[in-house]
Amino acid sequence: MNTRPSGGERTAIVTGAARGIGAATAMALAVRGIAPALFVRDAGAAAGIADKIRARGVACRVEACDVADYGSVRAAVARTADAWGRLDVVVNNAGTVEPMGFIADTDPAEWARAYAVNVIGAYHVVREALPLLLREGGAVVNLSTGAAHTPRDGWSAYCGCKAALAMFTRSIAKEYGDKGVFAYGLQPGLVDTEMQVSIRRAGINEISRIPREQLDPPERSANAIAWLAAECPADLAGQDLHVSHPAFADIVVPAQAETR
Repeated sequence: MNTRPSGGERTAIVTGAARGIGAATAMALAVRGIAPALFVRDAGAAAGIADKIRARGVACRVEACDVADYGSVRAAVARTADAWGRLDVVVNNAGTVEPMGFIADTDPAEWARAYAVNVIGAYHVVREALPLLLREGGAVVNLSTGAAHTPRDGWSAYCGCKAALAMFTRSIAKEYGDKGVFAYGLQPGLVDTEMQVSIRRAGINEISRIPREQLDPPERSANAIAWLAAECPADLAGQDLHVSHPAFADIVVPAQAETR
């Protein structure tokens, strides 16, 4: 079982990597030779994608981690650092669209939980990863959304969280870009994931009425994320980039990989 990267092999942390965009991103990084550590709440849920990555001859770790819990993140990053000795990429993919509902109807604890996962969780991972990223230089990619810039009925928590995350991306770029750590936001658009299933079930705004056949596969966003991680384009640092941005138009994927 290949769990340790070879000498000089770049490594990454991908949160929420058990399925959807997170799992596709872990595979896209592996295709580019970047060994991913899968940070997931349920380690067993990521076993399948980890096995596929190792079958390609790329190292992979699975870490049980709740990004909203700083102690959990700190321990998981420390274990990864001890095992691999380096870190080059962080992909903050873990997130929740809940609670969905008009403001007066939402539960305060669920609203706070959304910020704990979507914003504070990303901060926890970056905070612990920065000393490692600063050694070699690298990339932070935060999963964003158009909802960070356009309010949607029933998504007050999600829109607010992602707006805060977009500013966090800019802050990382401003504070650490000249030290070789480049940060990007990636807006995946409408993707065929479990989150979209929840959105359709809620039926609360126009996004919920978009047919599933019009949704993108997770691999499109995953390839854009992996390209940012591999290339670290300085001119795009700090920006919140939609997957349709011209920079992603000519991405050459080293090899196709099945993630679902």
